[in-house]
Amino acid sequence: MSSLRNLASQTVVYGLTTILARLLNFALTPIHTDLIPKSDYGVLSDLYSMIAFLMVILTFGMETAFFRFNRDAKYDQDKVFSHSLLFVAFTSALLIILSLVFNDSLAQILKYEERSYLLHWMLAIVAMDAIAAVPFARLRANNRPMRFLSLRLGSIGLMVALNLFFFKVIPPLAAGADPDSWLYGAADPERFVVYVFLANLIGNAFLMLLFLPEFIKIRWTLDPQLLRKMLLYASPLVIAGMAGVANEKAQFQFMKYLLPEPGNTEAMGVFNSMMKIATFMVLFIQAFRFAAEPFFFSGEGDFKTKMARVMRYFVLIQSIIFLALVCFTDFLQWTHFIDPKFWEGWHIVPILLFANLLLGINFNLNIWYKLENRTEIGTYISFFGLAFTVVFNLLLVPVFSYAGAAWATLISYAAMTAYSYHLNQKHARTAYPLRAIFMYLGLSLIGAVLAYYIFDHYWLSGLIIFSLYGSFVLWLEWPQLKNLKRT
Repeated sequence: MSSLRNLASQTVVYGLTTILARLLNFALTPIHTDLIPKSDYGVLSDLYSMIAFLMVILTFGMETAFFRFNRDAKYDQDKVFSHSLLFVAFTSALLIILSLVFNDSLAQILKYEERSYLLHWMLAIVAMDAIAAVPFARLRANNRPMRFLSLRLGSIGLMVALNLFFFKVIPPLAAGADPDSWLYGAADPERFVVYVFLANLIGNAFLMLLFLPEFIKIRWTLDPQLLRKMLLYASPLVIAGMAGVANEKAQFQFMKYLLPEPGNTEAMGVFNSMMKIATFMVLFIQAFRFAAEPFFFSGEGDFKTKMARVMRYFVLIQSIIFLALVCFTDFLQWTHFIDPKFWEGWHIVPILLFANLLLGINFNLNIWYKLENRTEIGTYISFFGLAFTVVFNLLLVPVFSYAGAAWATLISYAAMTAYSYHLNQKHARTAYPLRAIFMYLGLSLIGAVLAYYIFDHYWLSGLIIFSLYGSFVLWLEWPQLKNLKRT
């Protein structure tokens, strides 16, 4: 089997894992958007945006550092794993201690004086997520997709089951309960945000139990030289990661502090509900990422040639997903995947979808500097995008609310993608098939504009546009696809 076909098979395996996990979470979106008040859904969005930021700090790039040093014959694999895991555990414990010491100040700054307990739960959740990241990386490196699948789906399945219990079982029971009983109060809409975090907390604790076999094998010896090398390698990734997450999640903070209350939390809720649609684009990106890192770090073949070929098919598939989601928006509305009270923001969905398409291209462009130990390049790219994120959120959010945040996201991702390509051509010139890439992007974008903004996302016109694009792509790529099977 060729290396490219191996990447495709790995993407399918980890893609299935990721898609199933996401679908389990997506199954909760109609329930959450239906029962959680719009403002509280904004609170949920705000707290989970902070979890994404904290994950970068706590993991400290140890996932990628693990892949880098795990493949080096000079280092014992068990030792690399232990050092990665113990360092993440240390940063997680330190954060929780500091949050307890500065509890009041932290709650005041983040505007959670009356719900400070949510901050503590959030920190416990992110600490367990960070600790689990390293064992998951080891499973990917050791090519154990079935255990990866069972662990992820097991913990997420438990969280989904708990959500269903809290949101679907408790309210009907409470409807006939005594008004003075605890059960009657358990159906208070203000408690629904608490239930989301409680389910997540229990699910993560269950995951820690499932990882006990891996934790038992930890070596408690310290190799300062190895740890120093791993931290030096990972540090630029952390800085870049924080800027990268800020590019993805800072919109919530801009809305939180730039828009008047209580409209700010409602705007965050609408924006996040529309991001749920855009997250369908991220499914393939995340699945690809899980498979691509071990694939490229394997060292087989000329990585520049592989990068160019992979980019072509990545953009092809992403453009199809992008156009399909835009063309068949009506079906998502008919299913009430998002509760109608959030539909006021549906016009920003195509913007967020195309932004995430560019984000996937940016990830592909950035593989080279990780392979050549030039991780500082990621910092330049992320801060370049962050400048656009800050400037355009400041300019657009106060005027256009969540729509301004959507446009700021697209502008930032476009700027990062252009700069990533510039740095790639400057330091590791790769012959990307630009003509094919721009053709796919251009045609899918034209089709999306026609389907959504010209024909008002009517399903029949969307079906015709998508069918024409799909037929054209199949006709154009069929000879290459046949060659791919043989290479």
